[in-house]
Amino acid sequence: MVKMNCKKIAMALLPALLLLYGAGSSAEASSFLKNGNGKTVALTFDDGPRPGYVEPILDILREKGVRATFFLVGRYVLAHPELVRAIDAGGHTVANHTFYHNNLTSLPPENVYREWRLCNEAVEQVIGKKPRFARPPGGRYNDFVAERAAEEGLRIVLWTNNPGDYSASLDGPSLARKVLSMAREGDIVLLHVGVAPTIDALPEIIDGYRKKGFSFVTVDEIR
Repeated sequence: MVKMNCKKIAMALLPALLLLYGAGSSAEASSFLKNGNGKTVALTFDDGPRPGYVEPILDILREKGVRATFFLVGRYVLAHPELVRAIDAGGHTVANHTFYHNNLTSLPPENVYREWRLCNEAVEQVIGKKPRFARPPGGRYNDFVAERAAEEGLRIVLWTNNPGDYSASLDGPSLARKVLSMAREGDIVLLHVGVAPTIDALPEIIDGYRKKGFSFVTVDEIR
């Protein structure tokens, strides 16, 4: 009789357990943005703002009518607030790339908190609003890093297209060809501020995606 009651209880709880595990998977999936949807591409720029590099990128984006996403380092935000305001004024998305740009997976727990929070506070101090999206330096994260980001109201954004624009072997034309050769639907392209070939390649990257029928989005426009 006891065994039968236990079996009945287990069967009664099974739907609830399945629902619980399903909700957990959905919650985990919703905490990351790994790709976009359909024939769209999101251009993302890490490591800014840096004088001499942000300005030409913004000029090209304005001339081409494209809005992008900039993952900014907090200490650079405070050093160059005018560049952050220019990014925001251009209709681009300002996102969190930590305050010191450290490998978050190798830091003490309290420092992981600080990296996300201090960058959020720096951005808010400059443009009056906190970022909603973040990218850990190098894309390196673990559960603890992701949980601390979520506590700060941040959704982690990864990428689908990493051409390695920081490589010394790439010039502008070869970088553009490499990006476009890997183009796919829902692309999130990883580029960097502070790299001259990225500036040289950007017009061709934009034109190439448009020729392939893509439209450009910022990460907050991805649904």
